[in-house]
Amino acid sequence: MRMKIPLIFSSVMALATPAAAAPQGVDLATFQAAARTRLLQADTNGDGRLAKAEWTARRQAAGAEVKGDPAKMFDRIDANRDGALDTAELDALLARRFVRMDADKDGLLTADERRAVRGRVGD
Repeated sequence: MRMKIPLIFSSVMALATPAAAAPQGVDLATFQAAARTRLLQADTNGDGRLAKAEWTARRQAAGAEVKGDPAKMFDRIDANRDGALDTAELDALLARRFVRMDADKDGLLTADERRAVRGRVGD
Protein backbone atom coordinates (compact mmCIF):
# COMPACT_ATOMS: atom_id res chain seq x y z
CA MET A 1 0.00 0.00 0.00
CA ARG A 2 2.86 2.38 0.73
CA MET A 3 4.10 2.09 -2.82
CA LYS A 4 0.77 3.13 -4.31
CA ILE A 5 0.46 6.42 -2.40
CA PRO A 6 3.75 7.92 -3.63
CA LEU A 7 3.01 6.71 -7.15
CA ILE A 8 -0.46 8.27 -7.13
CA PHE A 9 0.85 11.48 -5.54
CA SER A 10 3.66 11.83 -8.06
CA SER A 11 1.25 11.19 -10.93
CA VAL A 12 -1.14 13.88 -9.70
CA MET A 13 1.72 16.31 -9.13
CA ALA A 14 3.05 15.68 -12.63
CA LEU A 15 -0.35 16.59 -14.06
CA ALA A 16 -0.51 19.75 -11.96
CA THR A 17 2.93 21.13 -12.84
CA PRO A 18 3.42 23.53 -15.76
CA ALA A 19 6.21 21.35 -17.14
CA ALA A 20 3.70 18.58 -17.78
CA ALA A 21 1.27 20.90 -19.53
CA ALA A 22 1.08 20.89 -23.30
CA PRO A 23 3.00 23.73 -24.93
CA GLN A 24 0.90 26.85 -25.35
CA GLY A 25 1.34 28.61 -28.65
CA VAL A 26 1.85 28.15 -32.35
CA ASP A 27 5.07 26.89 -33.91
CA LEU A 28 6.67 28.38 -37.04
CA ALA A 29 5.28 25.82 -39.50
CA THR A 30 1.73 26.24 -38.21
CA PHE A 31 2.07 30.04 -38.23
CA GLN A 32 3.37 30.00 -41.81
CA ALA A 33 0.65 27.66 -43.06
CA ALA A 34 -2.17 29.70 -41.53
CA ALA A 35 -0.80 33.07 -42.62
CA ARG A 36 0.05 31.80 -46.12
CA THR A 37 -3.53 30.58 -46.50
CA ARG A 38 -4.85 34.00 -45.48
CA LEU A 39 -2.47 35.83 -47.81
CA LEU A 40 -3.24 33.59 -50.76
CA GLN A 41 -6.92 34.46 -50.49
CA ALA A 42 -5.85 37.53 -52.50
CA ASP A 43 -4.69 35.26 -55.35
CA THR A 44 -7.50 36.27 -57.71
CA ASN A 45 -6.09 34.49 -60.78
CA GLY A 46 -5.58 31.20 -58.91
CA ASP A 47 -1.94 30.63 -59.88
CA GLY A 48 -0.78 30.02 -56.29
CA ARG A 49 1.29 33.21 -56.24
CA LEU A 50 0.56 36.85 -55.44
CA ALA A 51 1.14 39.32 -58.24
CA LYS A 52 2.02 42.87 -57.28
CA ALA A 53 -1.51 44.05 -58.13
CA GLU A 54 -3.04 41.31 -55.95
CA TRP A 55 -0.72 42.13 -53.05
CA THR A 56 -1.37 45.86 -53.35
CA ALA A 57 -5.16 45.40 -53.54
CA ARG A 58 -5.10 43.19 -50.43
CA ARG A 59 -2.99 45.67 -48.50
CA GLN A 60 -5.14 48.62 -49.53
CA ALA A 61 -8.31 46.74 -48.58
CA ALA A 62 -6.86 46.30 -45.08
CA GLY A 63 -6.85 50.11 -44.79
CA ALA A 64 -5.60 51.58 -41.53
CA GLU A 65 -4.32 48.20 -40.30
CA VAL A 66 -1.26 48.41 -42.55
CA LYS A 67 1.62 50.83 -42.70
CA GLY A 68 3.79 51.89 -45.58
CA ASP A 69 3.54 51.65 -49.34
CA PRO A 70 2.30 48.20 -50.43
CA ALA A 71 4.18 48.39 -53.75
CA LYS A 72 7.50 49.14 -52.02
CA MET A 73 6.90 46.35 -49.53
CA PHE A 74 6.16 43.95 -52.39
CA ASP A 75 9.44 44.91 -54.10
CA ARG A 76 11.38 44.13 -50.89
CA ILE A 77 9.71 40.73 -50.49
CA ASP A 78 9.98 39.66 -54.16
CA ALA A 79 13.46 38.16 -53.76
CA ASN A 80 13.71 36.71 -57.27
CA ARG A 81 12.25 39.85 -58.88
CA ASP A 82 9.78 37.92 -61.03
CA GLY A 83 6.82 40.16 -60.18
CA ALA A 84 5.02 37.59 -58.02
CA LEU A 85 5.35 36.28 -54.48
CA ASP A 86 5.60 32.50 -54.37
CA THR A 87 5.25 30.32 -51.29
CA ALA A 88 8.99 30.39 -50.58
CA GLU A 89 9.02 34.20 -50.54
CA LEU A 90 5.88 34.31 -48.40
CA ASP A 91 7.35 31.75 -45.99
CA ALA A 92 10.58 33.79 -45.71
CA LEU A 93 8.53 36.89 -44.88
CA LEU A 94 6.49 34.96 -42.34
CA ALA A 95 9.59 33.42 -40.74
CA ARG A 96 11.08 36.89 -40.20
CA ARG A 97 7.80 38.07 -38.71
CA PHE A 98 7.61 35.00 -36.44
CA VAL A 99 11.10 35.69 -35.06
CA ARG A 100 10.18 39.33 -34.32
CA MET A 101 6.94 38.31 -32.62
CA ASP A 102 8.40 35.47 -30.51
CA ALA A 103 9.39 37.71 -27.59
CA ASP A 104 10.69 34.94 -25.32
CA LYS A 105 12.41 33.11 -28.21
CA ASP A 106 10.95 29.74 -27.24
CA GLY A 107 9.87 28.84 -30.78
CA LEU A 108 6.17 29.27 -30.01
CA LEU A 109 3.91 32.29 -30.49
CA THR A 110 1.46 32.72 -27.67
CA ALA A 111 -1.77 34.69 -27.89
CA ASP A 112 -0.13 37.36 -25.69
CA GLU A 113 2.84 37.67 -28.07
CA ARG A 114 0.53 38.01 -31.07
CA ARG A 115 -1.57 40.64 -29.28
CA ALA A 116 1.55 42.58 -28.27
CA VAL A 117 2.54 43.24 -31.86
CA ARG A 118 -0.90 43.71 -33.39
CA GLY A 119 -0.97 47.12 -35.00
CA ARG A 120 2.83 47.39 -35.08
CA VAL A 121 3.52 44.73 -37.72
CA GLY A 122 1.92 44.77 -41.17
CA ASP A 123 1.48 41.72 -43.39
